Amino acid sequence: MHATLLEHLLRIDRHGERMQLGRAGLFQFRRETRVLRAPFFAPCLIVVLAGHKQVHLGDTHVACRPGQWIAVGAGQEISFTNVPDPQLGFFAGLTVVGDTGWMKRFARQYAAQLPATLSGDLVFTPDAVCWKTLSDYVEQVLLPQRTPLDETLVEHRWQTLWLALARQGVARDLVLAEPDSWRERVVRLIDFDPAADWRMGDVAGRLAVSEATLRRRLAEEDASFAGLLADVRMGRALILVMQTRQSVQQIALACGYTSPSRFTDAFRARFGLTPTALRENGSQALMPA
Repeated sequence: MHATLLEHLLRIDRHGERMQLGRAGLFQFRRETRVLRAPFFAPCLIVVLAGHKQVHLGDTHVACRPGQWIAVGAGQEISFTNVPDPQLGFFAGLTVVGDTGWMKRFARQYAAQLPATLSGDLVFTPDAVCWKTLSDYVEQVLLPQRTPLDETLVEHRWQTLWLALARQGVARDLVLAEPDSWRERVVRLIDFDPAADWRMGDVAGRLAVSEATLRRRLAEEDASFAGLLADVRMGRALILVMQTRQSVQQIALACGYTSPSRFTDAFRARFGLTPTALRENGSQALMPA
């Protein structure tokens, strides 16, 4: 099934209107590429379509082969290596990211029906129902979105995909995610403009709490304001490098760095390679994540 889906996506006009819609992205790497500590601010489903992905968890390495899926929860950081298929000459992975509003409505609507426990395995092999609902979601995302009901249909397809995961008993960190944590609230504010001169007191004020309260709430979630600010900026940088043709200087400015060289140093320190090296490895987005 993964080969059919990949073949279908590769036939699509990558720069057409429909490719700018939805919360899904297809990435290709033509060279083996290792990325360290990639931040995930929202639950993310990764579908390996070609090559394989090595996920590094401390001293443990988990391989995700073509046709397998990866469930990454919000707030997690993972290091990974994308290894191209020797015959196809590239690695390809599809990502589906959960929208906060969608997740809130999903939790309210289906909380009573969802299993109390689900497998928390990072890598799993989906069943036929999961593949069918993924295919339906991708098809819906690719259709022109001209009315509010089109967006509702996309959300509906996403819900059926999440329900299929629950039905199989997998992807706990996606299906049972609790949206709107303090971490997520701070991330949403910063992510609106990562280049802004964000101060913790200002963010606390926007969230209608004191700075001390916000610090305590984040500590309860093993997070800190400074850490989240750095994560959001680097996370935005990673997306812009992989999904746009903006210059390194433009990306640096968009992420709060006035010096491209300092930005490049920070990017390399965080992900283990420079923005230019990542781009040269052939990363390519067909749809924005």
